[in-house]
Amino acid sequence: MPSSSSPKRGLVLVADDDPVMRLLMLEMLGQVGLDAVEAEDGVQAVALFQNMTPDLLLLDVDMPDMDGFAVCREIRRLETQSTVPIIMVTGGDELESVTQAYEAGATDFVSKPINWPILGHRVLYVLRASDAITRLRIADAHHRAVLAAIPDTFFRMNKDGYYLDYEQGHEASGVFDSDQCVGRHLNQVLPDDIARHMLEQVQTVLDTQHIRSLDYQLAIPGAARARQGEQAVAAPVRHFEARLVATGPDEVLGLVRDISERKRTEEQIRRLAYCDSLTGIPNRQAFLETLEAELVRSRKGNKKFAVLFMDLDAFKRINDTLGHDVGDHLLKAVSERLRETTRPSDLVSRTEVGGNNLARLGGDEFTILIPDLERVENALNVAHRVKEAMRRPFLLDTNEIFVTASIGISLYPEDGEDCNSLLKYADTAMYHAKNCGKNNAKLYSSSLTMQIMSHVKLEVGLRKALQNNELYLLYQPQIDVASAQVVGVEALVRWRHPERGVISPTEFIPLAEETGLIVPIGEWVLRSACRQAMAWQAAGKQALRVAVNLSAKQFKDENLSQIVLSTLHETGLPAELLELELTEGTLMDDARATMVTLEQLRGIGVYLSIDDFGTGYSSMNYLKRFDVRALKIDKSFINGLPQDSENAAITRAIIAMAHGLKMAVVAEGVETGAQLLLLEQFGCDLAQGYYLGHPSPPESIALMLGNQFTMNGLAAGDDGHAIKFRAQL
Repeated sequence: MPSSSSPKRGLVLVADDDPVMRLLMLEMLGQVGLDAVEAEDGVQAVALFQNMTPDLLLLDVDMPDMDGFAVCREIRRLETQSTVPIIMVTGGDELESVTQAYEAGATDFVSKPINWPILGHRVLYVLRASDAITRLRIADAHHRAVLAAIPDTFFRMNKDGYYLDYEQGHEASGVFDSDQCVGRHLNQVLPDDIARHMLEQVQTVLDTQHIRSLDYQLAIPGAARARQGEQAVAAPVRHFEARLVATGPDEVLGLVRDISERKRTEEQIRRLAYCDSLTGIPNRQAFLETLEAELVRSRKGNKKFAVLFMDLDAFKRINDTLGHDVGDHLLKAVSERLRETTRPSDLVSRTEVGGNNLARLGGDEFTILIPDLERVENALNVAHRVKEAMRRPFLLDTNEIFVTASIGISLYPEDGEDCNSLLKYADTAMYHAKNCGKNNAKLYSSSLTMQIMSHVKLEVGLRKALQNNELYLLYQPQIDVASAQVVGVEALVRWRHPERGVISPTEFIPLAEETGLIVPIGEWVLRSACRQAMAWQAAGKQALRVAVNLSAKQFKDENLSQIVLSTLHETGLPAELLELELTEGTLMDDARATMVTLEQLRGIGVYLSIDDFGTGYSSMNYLKRFDVRALKIDKSFINGLPQDSENAAITRAIIAMAHGLKMAVVAEGVETGAQLLLLEQFGCDLAQGYYLGHPSPPESIALMLGNQFTMNGLAAGDDGHAIKFRAQL
């Protein structure tokens, strides 16, 4: 029996009808660390096998009732999963017994007489071999399961490009199978260009022993068969990636994966990254990359190109009045019209630019790239076509919308040699086009940059003007034509710049409108004018109505009525002494909102007038609806009086119409006594202008008010000299 301290390496079932043989076998097995159980015959051996799980069977061939061959066959029949190694003990080494043992399912055999010293070791070797086979079988099963789960195709290929093996993955079904590939050359299976590229990669892998990969696409055979009488449809294309690794000096292993879904996902991501989600045309990023590529191409080929920067005029007004949905639909329609107008055949281009020659940068800004530019006039011609295309009406649902566009043009290499400069200069030229009246196209010039920088500097200064007390007010008197009395003043804002001196309102007021600074400036003017009117009263002067101009942005401010109320409350000025002047355009911009705001202001009790009347809509309908107190005839109609008969007729008609609507009339820009006399004959109520008084500081107005009685004493006479004298006072 083996020592109790010997490690046990397995359980052996020994079956022999000779007890001495069994005893010797158990002794030899114990010496090599194996446990053993005994069976006296074949029947008992089968029964013990079913009740336990031996690691090996040692069977004598010659046993009563059931010999070793029969036992071996029965055990092989009973096995369901693994195969237990069986060593047969034969009476000799004759070939017939050995053959019969293997046919019965034996793993090995031992011939009598037995070489007892090596029996235990032989059993150990058989056990080890069985373990190795079992492990290999399990590993093979695992590998097969892994291969079955992996959708990729595997192949082996020699250095000459012949397939040695081919295992098709389930995702590659319908492409190739093993019979189409094994033993064949690459160019018999794949298209010539793909086969040539793959063979080059095979040679590179064998030379460098590094993994290489390549992408290619194949049309699926038979997938695009057209039925009789139908137009043929292109075969669907699938994309593949092949990874190659050397498995020997003359052989590579290839793994082919279907990456069609990945390509579709990449294309979708690319569309999201490079396509404008609203209009479907390329976005800023796509245009910048196209522009960069065109820079490289034009630099190498010594070519020129142009960048057009287009912006819709007054697009914000469409958004504000008709809503953002209509604005979005308009942008789509604009994009489609631009796409039609800037087809490659319509451009002066003779080369493809990747389809991204048109892009939407954002909002209502679009860019157009014109490559291979031969003459500047060609870029201007394209800009003209784009402008004309934009001028045609857009029919969106029930809305017929008219828009115009302003376009700036920069040229390579004259204006810049990098993307940022060309875009910036085209943008600068576009703003210049807007400032020149919109619906315009302008080429960039270096002087524009100076203008823009000056504009920016002026804006920075204007933002500081309020807090630095650089703004001040002048007041122009309004004269009652019949009595020659000063009955009101118009507050006019001025800016004393610390470096440039006094800046004209025609320069900084449009800038304030553009930047939105007009709202805080307008509020400051309102409070300052009301405070000054009360200061004149406190000094014992007569009560004057002070007129303040309201910008469109101020009028749309939802807090306007509250600002007016708080100003009147803070300064103590009676509401009827505050006149708010509005332009026709401001009133007509949004009639419904206008009515609401006017009702609020009328409820406060302020005096409302329409400034620059006759230059805007001049509609009787809106005059009736808005119920304002006075009209101010624009000075363009006063100029030329009394000689200009047409202006005289228009002025007389406006006065008559206003009086018919029970409205007062103020004539602006009166510069001669003859004009004043004619206005008096027409029945004009009030007048202002240089003839009656320049815009003056508060002290001059106070002096004029103090001399009212003196002026009254000189009012007689019909030659106008007394009035002129009173104005000079």
